[in-house]
Amino acid sequence: MRSQRRLAWFLGAGLLALTGCKNELDDKPAADPLEDPWVNSVDTGDEEPMVAAAPVEAAPPVAPTPTAEPDPLAAADANDTAAPEPAAAVLATPAAAGSPSGSAKPKPATSSDAAPPTNEPAAAEPPTEQPASVEPEPAPSVEPAPSVEPAKPATPPPITIADFNGNYRFVGGSSQRADLEAAIEDAASQLPAAIRGIGRKRLTKTNPIDNTLEIVVTGDKVQTIFETGFDAACVSDGPTVHWSNNKGDAYKVRIRVKGSKLVQIIEGDDGVKTTVFVLSADKQKLTVHHKITADRLPEPMTYRLSYSRK
Repeated sequence: MRSQRRLAWFLGAGLLALTGCKNELDDKPAADPLEDPWVNSVDTGDEEPMVAAAPVEAAPPVAPTPTAEPDPLAAADANDTAAPEPAAAVLATPAAAGSPSGSAKPKPATSSDAAPPTNEPAAAEPPTEQPASVEPEPAPSVEPAPSVEPAKPATPPPITIADFNGNYRFVGGSSQRADLEAAIEDAASQLPAAIRGIGRKRLTKTNPIDNTLEIVVTGDKVQTIFETGFDAACVSDGPTVHWSNNKGDAYKVRIRVKGSKLVQIIEGDDGVKTTVFVLSADKQKLTVHHKITADRLPEPMTYRLSYSRK
């Protein structure tokens, strides 16, 4: 009987101690997620950036080489030089031998009296003067035109909270589904063997892949609506909101903004889920980074899912 009383006293004291610890944890202020190194390490750039081909620089235009104009003086000299006319054949008629000058009648010429053909060459034609050769003027040196740098694309405006507003669909495919399964298996392996199976089921249940996701932004109020039922709404950088699902599980939710990142923190009985939403530069792709921390997990579980704007 005495031993039973002692056991009841020890159990009561233990419960009081646990209750005191629980109240102390509830009163403890939540850690600021913006100081989390993991949140800072999340890249805000595009996961698969498009690399524009470098513009081909056009070759500088080359001015045509000026042709030498003919010298008008040389052309005039060429026109004034007339071609020599051919020498006329002159037939001379010799006077009759022994006839007094002017008294005898001229004897008709016969073929035998004709002047014998001469073998002397005909007088050579005078050489035609050639126009003076005109040397072309050297072509002026052409300096290459300065290269013109292509115009740089305009820098897109910075991402704001309002840019997250919209409907999205999951586009991560089988590769990201396999990555999530591997992350759950790695986290479950950190648990004691006795509760490893339970932990694996719990992690799978609380980390589903939502095929659709909607973010509603109204002023500074942000509501994230997941396909699996989570739809808490919070004021960015505002107070913590208490939210419960249809099974009565209670959670504390906060929304924080850091640069172009939208950070959501969901605290439950089993741990804390930190989600970082990142928009691509063209505001068409949404990458959702998740981190799960729990007292029983020595290392947090992380994974990411890709969505595209509908």
